[in-house]
Amino acid sequence: MFIDHADKAYLSISGTAQIVNDPELRAAAWRKNDAVWWPGGPNDPNVCVLVVEPAIAELWDGPSSAAVVAHEFAKARATGTEPNLGENRKTTVDMRD
Repeated sequence: MFIDHADKAYLSISGTAQIVNDPELRAAAWRKNDAVWWPGGPNDPNVCVLVVEPAIAELWDGPSSAAVVAHEFAKARATGTEPNLGENRKTTVDMRD
C-alpha cells in the first residue's frame, strides 16, 4: 500500500510474489544503505529479491480536507445517506502478452 497523506490518495496493489535468488537482480537492486542490514553486500547469503507480478490495483482519492470529511459524515447522518468520501477506482492489470 502506498499513501500520499498530503493529497489524501491511497493505492493498493495485489499480485503474486516470489523470492528470487539471482545475483544480477541482487546487484541491480542493491543500494548503499542496504549494508546497514546486510553487511556482506549484495552477495550476503541472506539477501534475495522479491519479484511481484501485479494483478489488481485499487486507487482511493479521498476528500481534500478533514473539514470536508466531517461535513460529509454530518450530512450523511442527517439525511440517512452515505457520505461522499471521494472516488474509488479499481482496475485489473493484465500482465499477459
